[in-house]
Amino acid sequence: MSIERQLIEEFERDSRKCPSDLDTRIAAEYKHRVMQQRGIPFMFRKRRMPKVVLIAVIFIVICGFGYAGNKLLFEDQKEKLSISYQTEQQLHFEKGDVGKIRSSFQEVKAQLKPGDTAVVYLQDYDIQVQGTPIVFGINKPVSIPLEAWKATLQQRSIKEKLPESILGTYKFVEGMETSPYQFNYGPDAYRLIDEMKAESKETGSKVLWRITNLSEADPVAPYTSVYRNSANDTIYLTWQIAGGDTSVKMFQAAPLGTAYEEIDIGGLTAHYMKDDHSLYGQSTIHQDVMWLKESGGKTIVYHVQTDSQNMTKEQLVEAAKSLL
Repeated sequence: MSIERQLIEEFERDSRKCPSDLDTRIAAEYKHRVMQQRGIPFMFRKRRMPKVVLIAVIFIVICGFGYAGNKLLFEDQKEKLSISYQTEQQLHFEKGDVGKIRSSFQEVKAQLKPGDTAVVYLQDYDIQVQGTPIVFGINKPVSIPLEAWKATLQQRSIKEKLPESILGTYKFVEGMETSPYQFNYGPDAYRLIDEMKAESKETGSKVLWRITNLSEADPVAPYTSVYRNSANDTIYLTWQIAGGDTSVKMFQAAPLGTAYEEIDIGGLTAHYMKDDHSLYGQSTIHQDVMWLKESGGKTIVYHVQTDSQNMTKEQLVEAAKSLL
């Protein structure tokens, strides 16, 4: 029996007895089955995937780790996509830890080619959640100049509102086909982690990294437009677009101290989050206003994010409102 068939049958059985909100067994079972098939690559086929397998793939590929969180921040759901954010105690790092991890990420990023994404093994932060490793990673986006980015969006038939400026002082400067804060990992992520862990024990290396092969059939495509002001503060407008025939579940773990507030934006329910121990971005401050919307048969997750230490919550919410 193929691994895909085994996954389908086991997840269909589990789905009848597991809660629908947070199925932590998906990640553990998926990893277990893939590891049993060492030497036999798990191929993503360019055809419609069964819903239950796609959920497992999204759980691993987008989040990078299985999770047993401590507090549900929110759940939101539309026709093509549902999303859950939950805090995870294992993701709590002290200020010194945050500095060390960010420094390691920057060292790895400096060695990547534009467009590369790497899985990073940090010996000092070899963390597991219910037996499943937390996968760290970093990418090096390809920055696309303004006019070329507009042409790219047009070619992808993306027609969302894209202002020339936000808040009057943040100018539209470039784009990239990725998210600055959420990374997709290939199905090889756990194998790479195991390889690097073994190498670390053998050599004593504390930081190792490997290029990960991203899925060619990624069901959620990210597009980020970048806005900057004269002080080089940045607002990132990211669309995560889910289309196709299969519904997608996304699970995202957040650090334990993440602040959360549900807000109303033009009649839409939106979610505000702030993390002051961020591992990504130009600073340790990460603020995000996000909401889901149906458009043209697709579900779009809108993120209005910033790593600016100067921007207030009220300003970021105003920036989000200006997009409606």
